[in-house]
Amino acid sequence: MASNSFNEACNMRIKKINPKKLLQFEDFAGPGLVSKTLLGSFRENVLLFLQNFAEIEDYTVDDMPVWCTSLVTENDGAFPLFVIEETVSNSDNPYCDHCKLSGWGHHFVCKRKYHLIIPSYENWDKPLHGNFSQFHSHSLYGLIHCNGYGHLICVNGIKDGTNFVGVSEVMEFWNRLCTVLRARKISVRDVSRKGSIELRLIYGVAYGHSWYSKWGYKFSDRFSGITDQELCSAMKVLSSLDLDKIVSDFKKRRNGKEIRELINKYRETSDKSLATIGDLLNYMMRRKSRLVVPVFRPSELDSTTRENTTSLESFVHSMAKGDCRWSTKRLEGVLTVIVDLLNEHKTNNFDGKEGMTRHELREEARKSIGDTGLIDFVLKCIRCFQVGNQIIRRTINPYGRLVEFTIHDIVKEAESMKWPIPVMNFNCRWSRDKLEHAANAIVSVLKENKGNKAIPRQELRDKVRDLVRDTGLIDFVLKSLDNSTVDNQIVYRSKNPITKSIEFSLMSVSENLEMSANLNGSLGLNLSEEVLFLYKNVLLGYSELSSIGLAARLILDSKLFVKEWPIEKEVVNQFMTLTCKVFPSFDELETELTRPLSPGEVVVVPHSIAIGELKVVAQCALRDTYCVMDNLVLTQIGALKRIEDELMLSCVVHPGSEVWVRGSGLDLVTSLRYEDGWKNTMDDTVSYEELGGTFRSNRKIYRGITEKECCG
Repeated sequence: MASNSFNEACNMRIKKINPKKLLQFEDFAGPGLVSKTLLGSFRENVLLFLQNFAEIEDYTVDDMPVWCTSLVTENDGAFPLFVIEETVSNSDNPYCDHCKLSGWGHHFVCKRKYHLIIPSYENWDKPLHGNFSQFHSHSLYGLIHCNGYGHLICVNGIKDGTNFVGVSEVMEFWNRLCTVLRARKISVRDVSRKGSIELRLIYGVAYGHSWYSKWGYKFSDRFSGITDQELCSAMKVLSSLDLDKIVSDFKKRRNGKEIRELINKYRETSDKSLATIGDLLNYMMRRKSRLVVPVFRPSELDSTTRENTTSLESFVHSMAKGDCRWSTKRLEGVLTVIVDLLNEHKTNNFDGKEGMTRHELREEARKSIGDTGLIDFVLKCIRCFQVGNQIIRRTINPYGRLVEFTIHDIVKEAESMKWPIPVMNFNCRWSRDKLEHAANAIVSVLKENKGNKAIPRQELRDKVRDLVRDTGLIDFVLKSLDNSTVDNQIVYRSKNPITKSIEFSLMSVSENLEMSANLNGSLGLNLSEEVLFLYKNVLLGYSELSSIGLAARLILDSKLFVKEWPIEKEVVNQFMTLTCKVFPSFDELETELTRPLSPGEVVVVPHSIAIGELKVVAQCALRDTYCVMDNLVLTQIGALKRIEDELMLSCVVHPGSEVWVRGSGLDLVTSLRYEDGWKNTMDDTVSYEELGGTFRSNRKIYRGITEKECCG
């Protein structure tokens, strides 16, 4: 019910919007209208984007205007992209902490910031509030200054009950959005965690590179002195750590036996040889994503109860190892009573209620167990655990908001995923018989290929064409099949982490249940706990004085990643791109601007523009971008002082060049000088030696600047 209300709200929003302002999520940065419209610098492009592809909202956030663009998916889903324009002269917080953390604190304060937000699902139909920047629960939140430098603050994926847009797809959209708007540099701090696991370490070991590197982000931290190449080397050192060496290194440790058993278990279940810790973690993470996970709707679970299914033994063990005054046997006895009561309620369910409320279950359990404290303790601990082929869950009733407990049969849940029931809600032009025929054809091809496991989408499509002639039908079914049950077979759709191509694989429901039992039964751990076990006892188990321990520490300390979009070095559509950088006077360098110089501003101009015209364009761009340049008057373009203003610029300057500009009128009194708020006194991020070295460097540039350096 909640899902329908959200979709209705989004559909109502779409109906009110000009169709020209509806953008396709998947093809946002393709060769379409958006890309053809946004041809200038970021400063210009973001304004054109708001003008042409967004609707202004009827409310403001702390007097800041809000625009909304509706993004639609190929599955007919829709969600909002909000853009908030913040004018720093009217802002309570004009400086940027993210710039300070990114090493860009010396940048001049930009006049405007743009907050780009896709809210979490439950907030799609609600207005944004003034504390929007304090939440990291947004599906996407990025901040870009009007000079094109920005920060990806959080990316969580879009979960609306069907989870139709994952975190990788949202990250891909962000990357395309920055590209089409012509951002210059975007920083991101990789601080993602899963419980106590730092995911950048697990991911780096499993895949040999950082998650953000898939989109061109490189490690960058001027304070640490560590290079991106050194970080990649550290990941390779850990990833290539031999499993036999691990067993040998830890055989005399307290957990040595468990480490050996866990490694041997996965070596036995894997169809490929597992030689290194990278191979093992890669296999475990792929296997985790392929297990049948119960589908939770937002109406069924709140954020505090969405946890992985654990085995009964693991659940009892987790309860007993804390400050628990009851024995394991008594805990198991209560759980047995609870399971029996839920099954009895399920069998005799004549009132339409799917589960039992906490109060109902407690009162019924009291008839068999006298200790209400014990019952309360167990009920409080229950989240989601498995007994045999059944799953017991703690849920929240969407109407009465009461805690409920339900029991489900796993096989029946797999049947509830049976295709094509979920896709029949779409306006599909094919009949049910044709859909089922195509799905069965896909399954038959996958069965023939089962010895080779996964098969790429294009190869699968080509083979199915021998059985089904309608390629449009094949494409529709392939797009719809994802963890779906067809003829007692589960079809998995995944992305190959190496080739980046979509792949399909097959597993029977019974195989999946057997695998789930095997993975959850050994060592009394479930798969998530086993990854945590390796993380704590192996990756963090080596001494920090060893090369392996140092590599792990280096990865854990490396959090800042930056992507840079290069300046176009060719004439495109009769336009050329330049970077105009103000070079202060000697006195200004010596007394005021002793820090590294702020980056220049991008201008996109006709290649036939005259030098005098560039002077006007650059002056307007710099005035529009930086607070300290509000009254800047340019008098000279680089070393072209004696060259006539009427001369065509392309005769002396190449596309993509950095052009020095000189002038007067810098506002060196304003408090809005540097993004980190630093003005004339030392702070903890800038040492005296750094300032002295920067000043000497700037002075050397000032004295030795040549016409070649000026004009690129």
